[in-house]
Amino acid sequence: MKTFRDLKEQAIRQNFRRKEVFVEGQIVMNSQTGVKGEIIRTGPNYVICVTESGDMFRAWVRDIREVNESINKPRRTTFFTHGQATTINIRSS
Repeated sequence: MKTFRDLKEQAIRQNFRRKEVFVEGQIVMNSQTGVKGEIIRTGPNYVICVTESGDMFRAWVRDIREVNESINKPRRTTFFTHGQATTINIRSS
């Protein structure tokens, strides 16, 4: 009997072969290492990516996740102190 994980990996592989997910130019993250990069080439079951610093890495399709580009944008939050609202920017690293 197949587990949910097996079915999910099979669906990802099928969508990858149809070029519906993980296409060139997309930003992805390797879930094993946490490295983020842009896909520059796709293979039969892997992708080759380049990080912002210019390093290349290869990752299996089952090990990568799509990254929402808005994750690295600055966020804002509001603090309330003594009845006064103060809004500050939070920079994610």
